[in-house]
Amino acid sequence: MANFTAKPTISLIAAMDKNRLIGAAGAIPWHLPDDMGWFVKQTMGKPVIMGRKTYDSIPPRFKPLKGRHNIILTRQPDYAAPGCTVVHSPETALAAAGDAPEIIIGGGAALYRHFLPQAGRLYLTLVDGEFSGDVTFPPYDPAAWQETFRQTHPADTDHPHSFTWLILERPATPQPRFLTAFTPAR
Repeated sequence: MANFTAKPTISLIAAMDKNRLIGAAGAIPWHLPDDMGWFVKQTMGKPVIMGRKTYDSIPPRFKPLKGRHNIILTRQPDYAAPGCTVVHSPETALAAAGDAPEIIIGGGAALYRHFLPQAGRLYLTLVDGEFSGDVTFPPYDPAAWQETFRQTHPADTDHPHSFTWLILERPATPQPRFLTAFTPAR
């Protein structure tokens, strides 16, 4: 009997505006405290793969992200990030995640582009607004995904913009079925 090992779910987590903008000059162009809580909730206890620029944009008091295996993917051969695993290829990043059932891709844009075709889940925050910036989430076809969660957060004194949390799942590819020969009863 064959021994099958389940592949981990690769999940992307991102917050974006109406034009898929995710960043401006190395920072997030909005401040939404409850969305930071959403990020923590969805990533806690899971390996998080992120690019060097994304990791560098995290305020020092939050580095490394606590309760998560931080995997930093960079082309810089001598890059060091205390408390993190530093790797130099997407394949090595996935291997560094070990046998985790879910691997989170936390950005930036190049990692989102690379891993989107393999992703089985998207954790998205859709910020109600249009912002200026220089980094966008790659195009994706919403029709190729099934919405499994939606919650809207209104603007309030701590959140100058309303936003919506979504969880999208890629429908499983049907597996071929092998039928045994059928002999009708006589």
